[in-house]
Amino acid sequence: MKLDSSNLPIYLPEPSQESVLRLGFENCSSDGWISTADDLNIFNRHKYELEHMAASTCYAEIAGSENAQAEFHDFLLQHLLQNPVLGYRTEGSKLIQQREGLAWDIAEKKLWPASVWVAEDICLLERRDSDFIMTAASVCSPSNWYLEDKIGQTVDFIHAPVPGYERLLSQRVNRFLQGLRSGRVMLRYNWSIQRGNELCWRGEDASATTPIDSSDSDLYWRVERQTFIRLPQSGAIVFSIRIFLHSFDSLRHSEGFTESMDRLLSQLPKAEKQYKDLA
Repeated sequence: MKLDSSNLPIYLPEPSQESVLRLGFENCSSDGWISTADDLNIFNRHKYELEHMAASTCYAEIAGSENAQAEFHDFLLQHLLQNPVLGYRTEGSKLIQQREGLAWDIAEKKLWPASVWVAEDICLLERRDSDFIMTAASVCSPSNWYLEDKIGQTVDFIHAPVPGYERLLSQRVNRFLQGLRSGRVMLRYNWSIQRGNELCWRGEDASATTPIDSSDSDLYWRVERQTFIRLPQSGAIVFSIRIFLHSFDSLRHSEGFTESMDRLLSQLPKAEKQYKDLA
């Protein structure tokens, strides 16, 4: 499924950015946890189509995650119904999204059926001994990674491919996860540059053999809006990822965009360029 986000990007890197190793956490209002989505119907079709083609690639869980999944189902349902701007209501055993005319059954209290209510991909992180583990996830729009490689693994293992992560970010990320208070929403942005505008973007789709040039007509600026919130009962952390895709052709009209992209591509270290498939 392809996506063309209509508005200007919600995030562009700072002109001085020289590394992808940036946490950039900021506070988010509880009402803003789940994004409003005029293109929810696109994400909804995308999730169901991917499930039909290969359910194992877009949803996974490990034993012991059932309670956190059920709590997430109820927590998300309550949030959607309590925020009128999102446009949800219930009708019997159905959840209705009025603006898009979508409807879902709400009886099954698991992560996958709840995750199709929103545009976001959802991962549950639970404490196991001294580590946070990804215990359940619905990921239909991965940014060049595979869910089957990450499920059941620690946060450090998941981020092992990121150059310099263990040395520079591991301790900070784990302290952040341990200290996140229940009900507090934290927000950060991540970015990638890809060829084409497929929502499901994995390694075999990356045209790394051709050097990235900001003048290429098929490039898209991919933004991940990431949020973190701790569930009050299980203590599981909900990590959400909402994708936006903007064509470079549309962004070149924005003042300074081409110069910023050229500067960013020239300043990133070689290892980080390779990690981002920009080499």
